[in-house]
Amino acid sequence: MRWQRVARLLIVIASVAFTVVVVLAFKRRDLRPTASPPVRTDPAAVAESTSGRVARFKLSREDVSVEYEKQLTYADGSTRLVGVTIVTEERGGGRRFTITGKEGRVGQNDATMTLDGDVRLASSDGVVVRTEHASYTDTDGVVSTDGPVEFSRGRTAGSGVGLTYDHRRDVLTILDQVVTEVAPDESGAGGTHVTSETAAFARGERSLRFTGGARLQRERQIVESETAVVILSTDEKRIETMSLRNGSRVAAGQSGAGGLQALTGRDMDLKYASDGRTIEHAFVAGDGVIQLAGESGRAGRQIAAGALDISLAPDGTTPVALAARGAVQLTLPAESGTPARTIRSATMDGTGEPDRGLTQAQFAGGVEYRERGPDVDRVASAGTLDVTFKPGMSAIEEVRFARSVRFVDGQMTALAHSARYDLDKSLLELTGSEPGALAPRVVNELLAVDATRIDVVLVGPTMTAAGAVRSVLQPIRRDSRAEATSDRRLPSMFSQDEPINVTAGALDYDGSVSKATYSGGAQLWQGERSIKATSIVLDARSGDLAATGTVVTATVLDEVDKEKKRTRVRSIATAREFTYEDASRRATYAGDAHLSASDRDLRAARIELYLKPSGDELERAEAYDAVTLRDQNRRITGARLTHTTSDDRYFVAGQPVTITDACGGATTGRTLTYLKAADTLVVDGSQQSRTQTRGRGQCP
Repeated sequence: MRWQRVARLLIVIASVAFTVVVVLAFKRRDLRPTASPPVRTDPAAVAESTSGRVARFKLSREDVSVEYEKQLTYADGSTRLVGVTIVTEERGGGRRFTITGKEGRVGQNDATMTLDGDVRLASSDGVVVRTEHASYTDTDGVVSTDGPVEFSRGRTAGSGVGLTYDHRRDVLTILDQVVTEVAPDESGAGGTHVTSETAAFARGERSLRFTGGARLQRERQIVESETAVVILSTDEKRIETMSLRNGSRVAAGQSGAGGLQALTGRDMDLKYASDGRTIEHAFVAGDGVIQLAGESGRAGRQIAAGALDISLAPDGTTPVALAARGAVQLTLPAESGTPARTIRSATMDGTGEPDRGLTQAQFAGGVEYRERGPDVDRVASAGTLDVTFKPGMSAIEEVRFARSVRFVDGQMTALAHSARYDLDKSLLELTGSEPGALAPRVVNELLAVDATRIDVVLVGPTMTAAGAVRSVLQPIRRDSRAEATSDRRLPSMFSQDEPINVTAGALDYDGSVSKATYSGGAQLWQGERSIKATSIVLDARSGDLAATGTVVTATVLDEVDKEKKRTRVRSIATAREFTYEDASRRATYAGDAHLSASDRDLRAARIELYLKPSGDELERAEAYDAVTLRDQNRRITGARLTHTTSDDRYFVAGQPVTITDACGGATTGRTLTYLKAADTLVVDGSQQSRTQTRGRGQCP
């Protein structure tokens, strides 16, 4: 075909033309020497370049850039960089972090870079971290290392093992063996040494978190806990607060009397003053204990509670306010001449002054106060307790109890609505009234006393009571052999096994000599026996008794005649004074003495009654001066009278003795003997002649 012939011709022409062009081109080319190939740093690399920079952008803004001096690419897609610098930029023109290293390796997906050799992380605000190996993950912006690290910023420098830096969260974490040193400032203060297992620095929160046995030592202050979180000021130059968790402890070192020595508890929150070094407030939760310094050379004081809320004076060691809640216990240890003292309650609220420390405190809820020493064992309970402290909390000065007060000192028990305890004077003042305790009450081995007010001096002891005094003298306790269990005794004219009741306007009791003085219309009674007087004094050591001021006594005594017939005789006696001497069993009425029984009446300046050992049986009676005996319509007068009950005999002597019968007839003589049972009277005349009269005279 024609068109085929034309095509073959065109192809031949084109081939020839191409051949000519090629030949001409080779002929025109200059022959030059061939350049030698570049020398590779790493023969295993498939590509190598120098001086590069890679940038990552977010929202049209550069976020992270990587610069390097040399780049090597390998067949597996990984990259090695030499002389690496990674720069991260915070949004809004904040801090810039720069990470440098001698070498860096980039993974296949370019997401992770490993840095080796003199790795250094530096922030634009002065934070510098050094280590030998680190890795950087681009996806989460985290730099990490598991080797030794060193870090510094301004006056702060430290070291540890292992590190992570989260760029996005701006958190730097040291993973193990953290040691931090803060150099003192220009004034020489503020130096701090910190050790912990881990440490995390979060700039956004202005916080430093130490975990795993954190210990911070700042000058003389030591802070310890399992975890410690420090919040810094806005300029990050001082501590504002510190939160301690699990096994928290603050030791303040040396401080003045009443100042903070140590503070412990499960958890603790500390607030610092504007200087960043002085604690101005502390809150402790869980087994809180505050130890306060004692005076020079003396043990400290301790307050323990479930929770403690403490405000400190500007010196950072002196408490000026303290609130304790839950199982509160204040302990003041024993010192020379002072017993140990403890107070337990549900709550405690204390206040004080910067130069005096805690000066007063109120305890409430199941209050228990206790004193213990070699010769002291006192315990008290109440609804509330107010305490006044001496300066520096060196000692308790005064204690005030309220609501259902119970105070026990050895064998003494005191009950009252209110009680004031002056420790310097060992004085306990009992007052007030409440349901179930209408008046203060004191009970000891000798007596029980109720009164409007009772004051007890515990050393002695001594006691004064005033206002509607009601007292009960306790019976003498006896053992199985019927022997008294104490050296005290009641007057034998009273039963030893029954209580003796006393009322009066006032009472003074001296325990050192076991003597009780009742005054102001005193009245004492036991069964049918009683004594009324202006005052009554009872000596429980000797068993003696004395009464003065219009004395009136009522007694019931047994009289046994010669035929062993026992007669119970009730008598009423009056006098200006009355005494009973237990050793001689003698009851003495002095000053216009008057003794009246059912069948006789005796008056004299002084009348003495002598009792038998049983104390309830009359042995004899004596009367002295201006004696007048009325018996069976007879009136006998003389200077001295003796009456013996064994033979019912009266002997009267005097100058003269006079007997007057019912009809007015009188007989006088030197002495008179009257045998009542036989109704016989014998009068001894002045001329030594004896006159004897039998029977009863008859009136005309």
